[in-house]
Amino acid sequence: MSEASLPPELGTLRDALAQKDCELVAILAERMRLIRDVARVKAEKGLPSFDREREGALLDVLLERGKQEALPDDLVRDVFARLFAASRLEQRRVLSAKADRFSIGIIGGTQGMGAFLARVFGASGFAVDAMGKDAGAPAAEVAARNDLVIVAVPIDVTVEVVRAIAPHVKKGACLMDVTSIKRAPLEAMMAAAPNGVDVVGTHPMFGPHGADFDRQKVVLCRGRGDDAFLRVKKLYETFGAETIEATAEEHDAQMALIQVLVHEKTMVLGSVLERLKADLGRSLAFASPIYRTELAMIGRMFSQHAELYADILTVNPEAPRLSHVFEQEAAYFARAVAMADRDSVVKRFRQVAEYMKDFAAWAKKQSDAILDDLVRHG
Repeated sequence: MSEASLPPELGTLRDALAQKDCELVAILAERMRLIRDVARVKAEKGLPSFDREREGALLDVLLERGKQEALPDDLVRDVFARLFAASRLEQRRVLSAKADRFSIGIIGGTQGMGAFLARVFGASGFAVDAMGKDAGAPAAEVAARNDLVIVAVPIDVTVEVVRAIAPHVKKGACLMDVTSIKRAPLEAMMAAAPNGVDVVGTHPMFGPHGADFDRQKVVLCRGRGDDAFLRVKKLYETFGAETIEATAEEHDAQMALIQVLVHEKTMVLGSVLERLKADLGRSLAFASPIYRTELAMIGRMFSQHAELYADILTVNPEAPRLSHVFEQEAAYFARAVAMADRDSVVKRFRQVAEYMKDFAAWAKKQSDAILDDLVRHG
């Protein structure tokens, strides 16, 4: 249909829409100018680029305002998710440009998390000295000549590597690790690093993917040296991380829940599917969003390295106790299913529901957002 044949009122409406779109662009430009001002203040005050509580509270306000204007939740959520992401990126750029530079040596910096850290820090102008099994300078040399020395090797050899390289770290430098258990590596670093070398234990709670640490959590455990701890904390936060301070003991106990229990459950589910020789492709034709999400997580795990998950399940000192409880609960439900004991299932379900009731609103909100996104984009 030619423009000349269009109804006049449609042309008028299109002109009005185009005008509003131009106004939106102007508003977005003003918003980005304000974001740059925010970033400069944060850089001056040493504040992180990401504030989860502030962002979540603002989104709740915007969703409520959207309801008042009869706007769909998913439209408001999608638009502001993109705006928030652009805001965080701009803040990270400003913070990174103003960050103090120092040399970073990464032991195990050619694969996995070590390679990811090398890429992120190197792209931002830090002098990165990365070595691996078959690449880079010897580990002792890397440890001796850098201001921050990061141990990023597999869990099962972390303590051994720490003991080998820690004596070479220069006075005034900081030694840190990125392992998913904290007590043993932190103890090894404290024991093997000379006096005058600071020590920090860290655990990035995410895999080595993405542009940087945007919205990701990193656990920090104090070892030795307050200045070094603050420097490491600021380094992670500059690239968008949300940092959480914990003792090594609390960290390992929490990881038994967050990693050991969840990964063991996922591994058991994958093992059952393999035992059944289930037709996974066909099952997806029938799949609910929850099943698709669960199957995606199972597939994700089994696309990675067996040794990583074996270490997570077997090295954490809290793992055997949680695994035993998992076994007991699985056996309880297995017996109920075998005996068609509906009452036992209902009884235990209600006990758990009572325990979970304070989390119900949060869980509903989180799971709704995940499932809605999967339905729309999956």
